[in-house]
Amino acid sequence: MQRVLVADPDAETVNLIAELLKDEGYAPIPYSGWLASAACIAQAQADLLILGLGPGDASAALDLLGDLRRDSHIPRLPVIILSTDDRLLAQMAQSFHELGCVALAKPFELDDFLSSIRKSLGTSRGPMQFLTC
Repeated sequence: MQRVLVADPDAETVNLIAELLKDEGYAPIPYSGWLASAACIAQAQADLLILGLGPGDASAALDLLGDLRRDSHIPRLPVIILSTDDRLLAQMAQSFHELGCVALAKPFELDDFLSSIRKSLGTSRGPMQFLTC
């Protein structure tokens, strides 16, 4: 079962992406909040992290991604970064690449989003579980 942790500042976005993932056969783990800690992400045992960023979130996101890459309890977790801030994505493109992340601008084409997910994961159906830490 492929588990996808979805963290975004907007609860509606989290719910929308979670429903889409569920329809596509993934097991979404909605996270109601902006930025989960590396320990919280490890607890979720996700196979993929989808992380939504707003303006001004880049520094905290880079800290989190660095923590994830250094944490021996979390394997090379694939990460998809989503943001409406095209400038932020352009400025951080090299850093995201070095950290092994894919970045997509919102709004995104659904096919591009699903293709990014499929590049990292296979398809498996499973129940929705919520992350509570």
